[in-house]
Formats: sequence, structure tokens, C-alpha cells
Amino acid sequence: MRYSYEFKRKAIELFYRGEWPETPNEVLTYTFHERIRCWAKQEDLHGLDINKLYVVKKNWHPEDKYELVYQVLSGETIHSVAIAAGINSGLLYQWINKYKTSGYNRLINKTNGRPSKDSNMRVTKNILLRQLNESEYEKLICLRA
Repeated sequence: MRYSYEFKRKAIELFYRGEWPETPNEVLTYTFHERIRCWAKQEDLHGLDINKLYVVKKNWHPEDKYELVYQVLSGETIHSVAIAAGINSGLLYQWINKYKTSGYNRLINKTNGRPSKDSNMRVTKNILLRQLNESEYEKLICLRA
């Protein structure tokens, strides 16, 4: 469930006063309270803007991912490393599984989907439009005849 920035700010303010906001219907109370604690910790570490919804995703480099994975494998908890990095613990868990199953190369970002047709068409057009020398041109005329 997505929460607005204003809702998060009000929930954090109530948390610091020792109160809890009303729990949404679809969410367990314990899970909701844990989420508010997480928002408060992230805000303390990274500032007020960390809890805003961003449309543009951060592009993580494989070295940065590996550093976070290494911290978890060396004994820190997934939750604490995720809060310190300002990411969701589920994302960090995925990176750890990828690293354990396929190694460092799996942490490298790959483009998804099918390659565009335009790039292939440009290559074939360039091959067809190249200049022919005299002997190739003569062979082509003979073949066409």
C-alpha cells in the first residue's frame, strides 16, 4: 500500500508524541507500527525528503549493491542496512539472493525486453548502401542479367 508524504509526516509526528494513527483496514497493526518506526529512522538518518515518493528511480551501480550485500553477509541485519541505505529491505533481499545464486555478475543492471527493430534496420541499411567498387558492380550486373 502506498502512503502519501503528508500521511507519513503525520504518522511520524504522532509516533514522536507517543501516539499511533489509525491503522488502515488492509494492514496488520504490528506491521503498520513497524513501518512507521522505519519511516522515522530513515528520516533521522537521511532528512525529511527520504519519505517522499520519487518517480525517477535511483540507478544503483553493481559496486554499491555489492557493498550493501557484503555488509549483510558479514553479520549486519538486512533491516538495518536497508534503513541506512534508504531503500526497502525487500530490494536488498533480492540483491542478496541474486548474489548468492549467481555471483557478482547478477548484480549488474541489464536492459529488459526485446531489442528495438530500429537498431537492426540501421545496420542492414548501412550494409546495403555502401559503395561498390568496379569489380563488385560488374559482378552485380552479371548476376542480375
